[in-house]
Amino acid sequence: MRLALAFLAFLAVPAAAQPVAFEVASVKPAGEPDSIGKICLLPCSPGERLTVEGARVDIRYMSLERLILTAYGLKTYQLTGPDWMKSARFDIAAKMPARAGKERLPEMLQALLAERFKLTIHRDSKELPVNALVVAKTGPKMKPSTADTSGPIPDTPGSKELYTPEGEARMLEGGGFVARGGPLGPVQGGMLPGRGGMRFEFLNITMPGLAMLLTPHSDRPVVDQTGLKGGYYLDLQIHAPEGEGRKGGGPGEGGRAGGDAPAERFDPFGDTLFAAIEKAGLKLEKTKSTVQVIVIDHLEKTSTAN
Repeated sequence: MRLALAFLAFLAVPAAAQPVAFEVASVKPAGEPDSIGKICLLPCSPGERLTVEGARVDIRYMSLERLILTAYGLKTYQLTGPDWMKSARFDIAAKMPARAGKERLPEMLQALLAERFKLTIHRDSKELPVNALVVAKTGPKMKPSTADTSGPIPDTPGSKELYTPEGEARMLEGGGFVARGGPLGPVQGGMLPGRGGMRFEFLNITMPGLAMLLTPHSDRPVVDQTGLKGGYYLDLQIHAPEGEGRKGGGPGEGGRAGGDAPAERFDPFGDTLFAAIEKAGLKLEKTKSTVQVIVIDHLEKTSTAN
């Protein structure tokens, strides 16, 4: 009787709890990067791409560092490992098992990295200097999102597909673009009339997503400590600069948290973004925060045989 109950309990374990790996996978040193149309709202390397069509996974020109970050859902500052993993690049063609959805791709990448590159890790936590995204004394002034993000991007006449590291995107006939499905939520934009510039409309961005968007333009990682839930609308209009740009480091001027010493830089997107969060009743504060990290104990430079 006990044996029968134990067997029934085993059958009751959800399929999602079982380990999952690619059915087959080919791993080769990367060839030349593709020159396909691409849009990156977060830092990405030219030529790197990951696409999933049905059960087929196609990864091109991707560094070992980016593969590990993708597999474990990490930010760059959460991973400690050898410097060469940034330049070791690979092409991977793989097939996912039946009934395994795209959401389980990170698990399959973890299994592939352990098998082919002998990756071993340990998890840790450490205190890092960060810029905390908080609500200013004036209170939040961001407009809650009313966007309907259901359904795919319409394939309108004259539009063409763009590659984006996460989600899907299309270039529209008039030069604008639409993207959705990534960590920043749905985004649309295009060229501004007149003397030039670009407009980016984030239709349903969350506060963790906003922190992610701010980090590349900040002197420290940005972490969300606003306590604000749900999605919001954010409109960025980046006008063509006059002159050669200004001195300073991202949020380091005008009362924003930033570097100790200003440096020459040119970042019109970042300047517009930091001005927008001030207008939205948010600000950055220098602080320290304990973050979860992964430390690489062992990693091979080349893949084992396919």
